Order: sequence, then C-alpha cells, then structure tokens
Amino acid sequence: GPEVIDVWFDSGAMPYAQWHYPFENQDTFRRSFPADFICEAVDQTRGWFYTLHAEAVLLHAAGAAPENLCFRNVICLGLILDDKGEKMSKSRGNVVEPMEVIDRHGADALRWYLFTATRPGEARRFSADLVAESLRRFLLTLWNTYSFFVTYANIDRFDPMQAAQGERSELDRWVLSELHTLVRRVSEHLEEYDPTGAGRAIQSFVEDLSNWYVRRSRRRFWKSENDADKLAAHQTLYACLVTVCKLMAPFTPFVAEEMYQNLVCSVDKEAPESVHLAQWPESDPTQVDQRLMDETRLIMRVVSLGRAARSKAGIKVRQPLSRVVVKARAASEGKGLKRLESQVIEELNVKALELTEVDGALDGLTVAEDESGYAVGLD
Repeated sequence: GPEVIDVWFDSGAMPYAQWHYPFENQDTFRRSFPADFICEAVDQTRGWFYTLHAEAVLLHAAGAAPENLCFRNVICLGLILDDKGEKMSKSRGNVVEPMEVIDRHGADALRWYLFTATRPGEARRFSADLVAESLRRFLLTLWNTYSFFVTYANIDRFDPMQAAQGERSELDRWVLSELHTLVRRVSEHLEEYDPTGAGRAIQSFVEDLSNWYVRRSRRRFWKSENDADKLAAHQTLYACLVTVCKLMAPFTPFVAEEMYQNLVCSVDKEAPESVHLAQWPESDPTQVDQRLMDETRLIMRVVSLGRAARSKAGIKVRQPLSRVVVKARAASEGKGLKRLESQVIEELNVKALELTEVDGALDGLTVAEDESGYAVGLD
C-alpha cells in the first residue's frame, strides 16, 4: 500500500516550501535560513519545533540544507489557565474571551499583563481582574505621571527644545542615571529574547519615577517663579517620559503612540511621525552614577521602614518626631545616609537622623526592620 507520513512533516518543511527550495529561490532561502526567532506555545516542543529541527538535521546530513538547525532563538509560551489555576476549556465554561477584556480594559492592558505576569514557558493564570490590576499598577501610574507633567508644562509654557541651564539637582541626576541604566537593561533583555525581564524593568522604573522623583519634585513644579531649577525639573521629567514611551512601544503600542504624538510630534516637526519609526533609545554611560543610585536606593529603603514604624506606632507622617535612628549594615552605607540625610528627615518628618551599629541603640523606640539587616527606630 502507499507509504504514510506524519502530517507534521508539512509544517516542518515550511522554511523550504515557502520558497520552493531547492528547485528555485536558492539565494533568497539562504538569506533567511535559519530563522532568527520563533514563538509558539509549549505544546509545540513535540510538534512544530521538533519537526522543524528534525527535518533540518536530515536535510543537512543529505547535503540539501546549509545548517542542521532551523531557528536560532525560541520563546516558548506556557499554557494560559483560569484564575483558579485550572486549564481553560469550553466544557468547563472557564474560557475568557479576549475581545471582552480588550473592550473593557484596552489592548495595551492585556498585552502588558501577558508580557509581564510570568516568564515565557511558565503557565499563567488569567482573568479580567488580573488585567485590571495590571492596568492600575502600571499603566495608570504612568498615565498619572504623564498627566501631571502635561498639566504643569502647559501652565508654564515649557519648551522642550530650550537648552538646559546650570547644574541639575541630585534628584535629577539620580533619575537620569536610573533612566540610562533602564535603557541598557531593557535593550539587553530584549536582545536575549526576554520580554518579561524588559517589561518588569520598565514597570519598576515607572514606580520609582512616580513615587519618588515626581513626589519629591512636586514643589519645584508648583512654585510660581520660572527659574533654572523649575526648568531642570521639566526637562528631566520630559526626558524620562519620552524615553519610557519609546521603550514601551513594542509592549503597549497605543499608549506609547498617544504619549509620543503629544510629547514629541507636537513640538518637533522634524521628529519621526510615529514612535514606531523613532530610533531606539541609547544608554549614555556618562549619565550613570552608581554610587548615587545605591545611596538613593538605601534612602528609599530607610524611608519605607520609617513609614512602617510610624504605622506600627499609629503616628501619622504629618506629626513631627524628634529623631530617626538607623541601623545600617556597614559604615560606608552610613556615609551615604548622612550625605542624603535631608531627604530622610523631610520624608519622615523628623528633626534629626542618627546612625548606629549597635542593636541596643534601638531599645525603647518603635522599630521596623527587614530581612536584609536594616532597622529603623523612631522616637
């Protein structure tokens, strides 16, 4: 009888069949083979991924294919489960219709959740509520920061094309250092085919931009005089938002385009007409100050513990306290804390900051500590 072959053979022959290789288009085929990248769900490890490679190995052994692999990089997607961790199926009635989620929360919110919730290859829980939470935690945080900037940029008639004046503040230099570090990290993650790592890095930066930079810079935007410090705040936040919207473009194309059109195209007629045509950002290592980033990260940790201690004692931040005592892990960290102590004093509404390496120095104080060895006491 006639010989029978697995129907997957056709799928595995795709790289050759699409060009009618080796009967024609040999140069075109060799330019595109092997593929740089392939993406499918985990079940294709026994289906398409396998047959592509198996046929490439066989053809290469026969001298008919230039290489014995069919693709250089692969992203393997895990199964999407329901919110209870069960496999979705029509018989169970737990299938979530994606268009309903898109209609309610937007395509970008759905895309962002799928990119950042779990790493490729891992099963992920899915529900409209999880997408809504992702929308609140990231996209709305970014949009509120963007809206804050636009409001005050319009009030002050800020011109992004205006040259910077004088020295930038420590806060400005810190966030620009974090921004250029972010550009490097996102680029590295994407070059390694790790969209989850890239997305999470962007999310972490936006949280710091909103909860630390903007919150600590508000008075600079609020004040009536248009001095060099106010201009620097505008320019710094503008640079952060424009760069972030370019980094986000592959993840959330609609939000990124909306921001880009207003932030860039409205003021620069020479700019590319779409964020998706703009140059990818480049990191400038001269803008990166690792010591300042480490010290600011420590300050943020101390402030977080200080707030936890206030909450523990039931004392609101608006009530001033006499001192905060910080137990750091090393003397070098203490120097960084003292250098930026005004930020701690202002954030925690205390009159003085004291450092200690002795556990007993915190006796009698309301203390909050974390697993890494830091402790903060309030008096």
